[in-house]
Amino acid sequence: MPIIRRGQIVESEPFPGMRSRAMVGKDTESVSLTVANNGLDPGAGVPLHIHPYHEEAILILEGSVEGVLGDQVRTLGPGDVLLAPAGVKHSVVNKSSGPARVITIFPTTQPSRTFV
Repeated sequence: MPIIRRGQIVESEPFPGMRSRAMVGKDTESVSLTVANNGLDPGAGVPLHIHPYHEEAILILEGSVEGVLGDQVRTLGPGDVLLAPAGVKHSVVNKSSGPARVITIFPTTQPSRTFV
């Protein structure tokens, strides 16, 4: 089983103001799991979307984010989790004046996303 060090993972910017490191996934020898460590600048986030074939868990580590799940809109903070079932629209946006950090977890090495 590999040990994965944060410094060995290349950081990407999947959306403006969002920095992401895919800590676990197909590139790190995972067969059924993707875990990403994400930083969100103030105002940054992931637009409203669904995952047609799998769920997603979003664990808030730091800061405050606005989470949308279906028709619900909630402010989430450290320790809170947004659990989006397959096919349910969701998003997270850092509405605070400071940085936020979230972990995203998918039960697949091939997460798929459809924007709504």
